[in-house]
Amino acid sequence: MGCVGGYSGTNLRAVILDNLRSAYNAGSIIRTVSALEYDSVALCGVTITPPSIKLKKTSRSLDEKVNWRYFKTTAEAVEKYKQDNYKIFALEVMDSSELITEMPQVENIAWVVGNEALGIDEAILKECDAIYHLPMLNKLEGINVSCAFSSVAFFEYLKFQI
Repeated sequence: MGCVGGYSGTNLRAVILDNLRSAYNAGSIIRTVSALEYDSVALCGVTITPPSIKLKKTSRSLDEKVNWRYFKTTAEAVEKYKQDNYKIFALEVMDSSELITEMPQVENIAWVVGNEALGIDEAILKECDAIYHLPMLNKLEGINVSCAFSSVAFFEYLKFQI
């Protein structure tokens, strides 16, 4: 468990990092988590955890200030957040995913973002309450995971003024 840096209330947000390989992506996501006062970040599988010089540098030492938890598997993290009454939303481009603009306002969301090369594991996607994607205007299949998460997190914040 990391240091407490999130807020408490009835409309919590968390992000679950599904085996991210890059310390730079994890650090960037931690910066977004801190900026928007997310309740927590789950670091799963091979995702780097503090203490780490790379993570400290890319997160600008915010890895010491956000509430983080390590889970051996992403499935364990999803199960824990479900037990804590979070809806599990995935950010993944696929035929069955919905455009992020269709997302309804929901209390207590844990976003799952996937491995840079492999995306989110199929078994994890089956456990999600909804799967959303960002609009891609030039037929790209996706953008960098930290950029995508930041886009969704700020979009949701601005849309619903959490």
